[in-house]
Amino acid sequence: MTGYRCLVVTPEGRSDWRRIEASSEQSALVRLAADGHEVIDIRRGDPTLVERLNQPVRLRRTLSLPDQSLILTQLATLVQSGLPVDRSLDLLRDQMARPAQRELLAEALSRVRAGDGLAAALEARGAFPAFVTGVIRAAEQAGRLGHALQSVAERMALAAATRRQLATALTYPAAVLAATLFALGLVLTLVVPQFEPLFAGSEARLPALTRAVLALSRLTIDHGLELLLALVLLLATPVLLLRSGRLQPWIQRHRRLVPGLGLRDQYLAGQFCGLLGTLLDNGVAVVRALQLARETIGSDRWRRHLAAVEQRVREGERLSSALGRDELVPATAVRLMEVGERTGRLAETSIQASAVLGAAARARIERAVALANPIAIVGLGGLVALLVAGVMLGIFSLGDFAG
Repeated sequence: MTGYRCLVVTPEGRSDWRRIEASSEQSALVRLAADGHEVIDIRRGDPTLVERLNQPVRLRRTLSLPDQSLILTQLATLVQSGLPVDRSLDLLRDQMARPAQRELLAEALSRVRAGDGLAAALEARGAFPAFVTGVIRAAEQAGRLGHALQSVAERMALAAATRRQLATALTYPAAVLAATLFALGLVLTLVVPQFEPLFAGSEARLPALTRAVLALSRLTIDHGLELLLALVLLLATPVLLLRSGRLQPWIQRHRRLVPGLGLRDQYLAGQFCGLLGTLLDNGVAVVRALQLARETIGSDRWRRHLAAVEQRVREGERLSSALGRDELVPATAVRLMEVGERTGRLAETSIQASAVLGAAARARIERAVALANPIAIVGLGGLVALLVAGVMLGIFSLGDFAG
């Protein structure tokens, strides 16, 4: 599979650069045309810096995952009760509390009354993920709109709950890390310099730990901003390299050596299986479901992998076989999906695989956070203790010099 960057005119009339994985340039053109895009230019590789800077800046109000889940849940309730779609949107708009929600529903209502389907009306603003509008479009054709809205609302509620759980779990370690950096900064810039005049002229005879603390204090005072920037770059560089794809060959060979990558892959595998199951359960074809799920996954590495899987399925390979070629999707999920293909229950087994992988990922996250909290506390105490010990050893050594 080759990556192409394409300058297109979207169905809404905007020019935009799109990145797509395809076996050939002709295949990329066909897929873009099928999605309603008019291709102006197509090139190999990622967009250059100049092309990224030339992208128009679009400021628009967005909806959080809980907001999206709330809208879809209430809309599903109204539609399942027998109300027409336009009437449901009208009632829902009146009871929304936030301006962004009311604005979205008002625009969707206007488009529905102009003759558009609900999927097209929601897709115009880009406020919902691609899989949501894909499910709704298939359900409109099959006459199962209420069921489809309920299923995507549940999927988004689960995603919001997982994200909230992860954010809550990471809050305490992040707070301890911030407190550690703040405490070290105070000790090194305010406390240690008060004792430095006591050691003047005796630096060569001070303990090694005391000399190290004094040197670190002077370095922090003189180059504190540079040290902070270096720390930020140290933390950000691996993330940027991962996102750029330049480490992809190395990661493929040494995946087990990258901290946290296995856990992230397990979480994304569960997310992918759940999305795929939801799409298939609402009548979306396998190839189209793969495409929509790929567009929703927030990992370039996974999108490239799923693009290759989609191409294999288009060529006639079974989905479980295409997924099983690599190790991104765990063997347990692949076997469940293989059983689903043989029994005609692929949607159900995909959702079951998502539940299994999601539970395993949440358990690993809880264990990691349970270990991170005491490690962070012990680390904070140990660093402060080393600084204090360095100062106290220096003071005690002055007494020895005097004696």
